[in-house]
This record gives sequence, C-alpha cells and structure tokens, in this order.
Amino acid sequence: MPATTWAKQARQIVIRRWQPEPLSEPVIDEELPNLSAIERSAEVVCFTCRRAEYWLSPQGTLREWLKFNLRLAIGIAVPALLVAPLVTLALERFNLWIDLISKSTSNFVLVPLSVLLVVGLIAGLVSIAKSILSMRLRHQQRRDPYNY
Repeated sequence: MPATTWAKQARQIVIRRWQPEPLSEPVIDEELPNLSAIERSAEVVCFTCRRAEYWLSPQGTLREWLKFNLRLAIGIAVPALLVAPLVTLALERFNLWIDLISKSTSNFVLVPLSVLLVVGLIAGLVSIAKSILSMRLRHQQRRDPYNY
C-alpha cells in the first residue's frame, strides 16, 4: 500500500462526495394566475432563481459545489464553535497561573534584595554617623593655635 499525502486523501474525499445531478428545465406553475399576490411574487422569484441556476449550470455542478462548500463550512464551524471557547478558557487560566507564578517569583527575589538594601542603608548611616562623631571628637581634641 503506497503512502498517500493529505492532498491526495482530500482529493479522494472530494471525488467520493462530488455527485452532481443534471437539473430539469424550470417551468412556471400552471396555477400562477389563481394564486394570491404574495404567493405569485414568491413563485416568480423562485422561478427566476431556478432559471438563473439552470442557465449558469444545467449539469448541477454549481448546486453540488454550493452543497459541498456548505458541508465543509459546517464541518469546520461546528468544532471551532465548540472547541474555541474551551481553548480560550484554558489559555486564560494558564495566563492567570503564569501571572501568579511570576508575581510570586518576583516577590521571592525582591524581598531579600530589599532587606539587603535596608541593611546596607542602615550600615551606611551608622558608618557616616561614626565618621561624623570621630571628626567632631578629633576637632575638639585639636588645639586652636591662635588661643595661646
């Protein structure tokens, strides 16, 4: 059994489904004069559409093409409408989890860094205070050379 590609498989599906039937030539309803005005106008519109379809494609290929594309659209739309909200919900929840994890991780990193910063600032202030005190003490211990 030779391996087939997805394009060949799709072609086989289309060939199996493609079965156009020739259209019969449209005729006007014999009861048209006896119908009410709304029924007559509906019959005339219907006849005009059937005549246009027969003129475009008397072998029925246009009708078969429309039916095939409608089946394809429904086949794609139904799963998309059923699955897309679930996927969106799952991605939204996943995004929420990622946001919580990133906030927790940033808190785990920022708390120790902020503690180190506070300890560094306190140590710096203590160092500055010591140096100011030592400078004052040195200044007081020095003699003024002009006061002899």
